[in-house]
Amino acid sequence: MVMEANQGVMAVNNDDLNPFLDPDAEVLANKMASYLKSKGGNLLQPVRVKGKKETYYWSFMNKKLELLHPNTEMYLLPWKETEKGEYYVYSPYTFQSGNVFLIPKSEIIQMGFN
Repeated sequence: MVMEANQGVMAVNNDDLNPFLDPDAEVLANKMASYLKSKGGNLLQPVRVKGKKETYYWSFMNKKLELLHPNTEMYLLPWKETEKGEYYVYSPYTFQSGNVFLIPKSEIIQMGFN
């Protein structure tokens, strides 16, 4: 049995393409962007952790030690330093479950803004 295949080029009408972001995606993008700003509207400073190995840090949210890779996207929160010299650092983390870690001041590299 032989089946014929039509290999023509499909025409695309550019008027049918919506150049604007889907409203649901736009809401999600705005919500995620809001997590990277302080209550005053200032951007949170991006930071990294020194070293090349994954290290356990105290998760303020989950109240336990959790593994954190030094190249993870992280932001310094504008909260007071702890008595032990640790800073609160926010990470969007994985699966939209942001997390706040306590990281010693000596282990933080401040990346600055682009």
